[in-house]
Order: sequence, then C-alpha cells, then structure tokens
Amino acid sequence: MGRWLATSVFSIQEGIGRWALFTLQTVVNIPFTVKHYRKQTLKTMNGMAWGRGSIIVDGGVISLLLILGIAIGVAVAIEAYNTLNLIGFGPLTGVIGAFLNIREMGPIMTGIGFAAQVGCRMTAEIGSMRIAEEIDATETLGIRSIPFVVGTRLVGGMLCVIPGYLLSLAIGFFTASFFVKFVHGAPAGTYDHYFSQFLDPVEVLYSLIKAVTFCAVITIIHCYYGFFASGGPEGVGRACGRAIRASLVMTIVLNLVMTIVLWGLHPDLIFKG
Repeated sequence: MGRWLATSVFSIQEGIGRWALFTLQTVVNIPFTVKHYRKQTLKTMNGMAWGRGSIIVDGGVISLLLILGIAIGVAVAIEAYNTLNLIGFGPLTGVIGAFLNIREMGPIMTGIGFAAQVGCRMTAEIGSMRIAEEIDATETLGIRSIPFVVGTRLVGGMLCVIPGYLLSLAIGFFTASFFVKFVHGAPAGTYDHYFSQFLDPVEVLYSLIKAVTFCAVITIIHCYYGFFASGGPEGVGRACGRAIRASLVMTIVLNLVMTIVLWGLHPDLIFKG
C-alpha cells in the first residue's frame, strides 16, 4: 500500500512538472517561433482558419465561428424575448443581446467549438507525428520541436481567432436584432436604445481577451497530449479523449475565474430608461 501510494504521488508530481515545463517552453519560445518559423506559422494559421475548405465537417475556425455566431444570436433572440415578453418587457431583449453574448455565451461557445473542431485535430496530428517518429526526426535535423510543432499552432490559432471572434460577435448581434425586430415584431427603436446602452467597447475587449485566452489554453492542452502520445494509433485516440475532457473543464473554470477578475463579484450595471 505504501509503495503504491508513493508511486502515485511521484507520478502526479512528474505529470505536473512536465505540464509546467512544456507550457513554459512553449510560451517563452514564442518570439523564437515568430522569428524563425514564420512561414510555418502562416501555413498553420491558414490551415486552422479554413481547414480543408468545408463548412462544417473538418472546416476551419472561421466557418465554425460564423455558424456559432448565428446560433448564439438566434438562441438569445428566441429565449430572451419569449422570457421577457411574459412580463411585457420583450423589447428589452437588447440588454441581453449586448450583455450575455459578450460576457458569457460568446467566449464559452468559442472555447468549446475551438476544442472540438481544432483541438482534436491538433492532438491527432501531433500524436501521429510522435508515433511515426517525425518529431524525433525534426530534432535530428536541428529544428527545435516545441517551437516548430507547438509554438506555430499557438501563434497561428490566436491570430485566426481574433478576427473570427469579432466577426462572430457582430453576426450574433445582427442575428438577434433581426429576429427580435422582424420575426417577433418588437419596436426597433426600443431594442436599439437598450442594446446601445449595454454595448461597451471595453467589455468587447474583455470578451476578446477571454476568448483568446481560452483558445490559447486549449491549444497548449491538446498539443501537450499529442506531443507525449504513445501506444500507437490507440494511444493517439486516448490522447484525443483526455485532451478534449481537460480542455472543456479548463474552459468552464477559466470562464469563472476571468469573469470575476475582469468584472468583479458585483459588477455595476447602469440602467437608464
């Protein structure tokens, strides 16, 4: 029993140390990655942004965020309007459209979609490279494996998420506005009045920071599990499963922490008539 406990504690400590060292090497070597592997970074960014050219299956980040923007806008318009309209406040959906999309729904859905669409692909690609000894071959050629394999994906992912997320927010705003005004028939002036009151550029920046942070953490998680995959194709499959579970948990935990850090436990909401 004592030997098993000691082995378990040592394994946990080893895993934490490897996580910390891998993350530190990835982040510290970002300037090196941008300077020496610029072409590979742009190639990786293009592949992550557009995928294989399809819209949904094996698509890229841009198509994913466009679809999520439409889905979030429709969901907010339907649920918020129907709920508020029960007490006669249907046009106040503009408050929810500007408030909920930015603070919670947009960043969370972006993180979950990024993990499912792009994260698993990264784990499978890097895991396949590991079991095929391609990563060892790059090191033999004098190429630093972590900046080349992981750093390029981290930088490329953040570069394509920034414009994609802002476009997704804009589409979500437009879709919610369209449904509330033209489908539900709410007064356009009332909706626009309350929407503009709660649409703060600073909060949009905070929302972008949340989304980029989620995607950066998800990228590191999925690259880590792929980088240290073992056991052949079956091991790569297990690594993908572990990575997606870890990234989903981290997305929810980070959302809670960053919401408290950016807006506080008791955020001030100035509501005017």
